Amino acid sequence: MRDDEEAVYELCAELHEHKGVCDATYARARSLFGERGLIDIVGIVGYFTTVSMLMNVAHTVPPATDVPMLVPFPP
Repeated sequence: MRDDEEAVYELCAELHEHKGVCDATYARARSLFGERGLIDIVGIVGYFTTVSMLMNVAHTVPPATDVPMLVPFPP
């Protein structure tokens, strides 16, 4: 895994688990993506979480498709 991918994963995992991030995680992500990039990542995560919650509450079923499901991460 590349350093930038690892930083995003750690940022998102820590944010979801602790509802915030420590100074070291914040500093690492900011150094890689800048302040604007960091805020964009958090915004995307928040949007995805909101949509996922709405779909879960509404019991939304996945569409019928021949495209295979994603492999769980980490494998």
